[in-house]
Amino acid sequence: MRIIAGKFKGRKLNTLEGLNTRPMLDRMKESVFNILGPYFDGQKVLDLFGGSGALSLEALSRGCLHADIVEISKEAMKVIESNVDKLKAQNLVNLHLMDHQHALFFLSQKKQSYDLIFLDPPYRLAIIDEVIVLLINNAMLNDGAYIICHYRRKSYEPKTWKDGFGEIRILKNYHYTTNEITIYQYLKAQQE
Repeated sequence: MRIIAGKFKGRKLNTLEGLNTRPMLDRMKESVFNILGPYFDGQKVLDLFGGSGALSLEALSRGCLHADIVEISKEAMKVIESNVDKLKAQNLVNLHLMDHQHALFFLSQKKQSYDLIFLDPPYRLAIIDEVIVLLINNAMLNDGAYIICHYRRKSYEPKTWKDGFGEIRILKNYHYTTNEITIYQYLKAQQE
């Protein structure tokens, strides 16, 4: 696995051995970033299921300002730490060794909000809608924020949310063999 573009372009990343994590393939990652735009300008990233940290590190390479990477597995966290060290990106990243629920509570208490959120939970967890609702209810989405969801094909039904907070709309939905990706965008309701 490698960084595709930006200041860390071409740098190889470590991955966790075994089947406990399933990194997004380079071609899938490239498609996601082509849709979002090739480069960023100071956005904040939240990666709730860090794996190897590759998605957040790609975003940082392309110009995002900061990433909060959450991972519950100590082994995976060691891989993320090694990748952050390899890129000398320690000042761009906060690592959180905890589950996604504790992380959302902790970060919401600190009034953190984000422009780019990666949701790539283990396939056995059907929690994408639950996490999106928590992000909305805790005001953790900046206006125009993107939520990138990666899951087993046909295991999740993308939908649009709309109420007083604003709207979360489907920007793109596509699949690669057994995997599917939905990219949402959050648009805040205009105040009267």
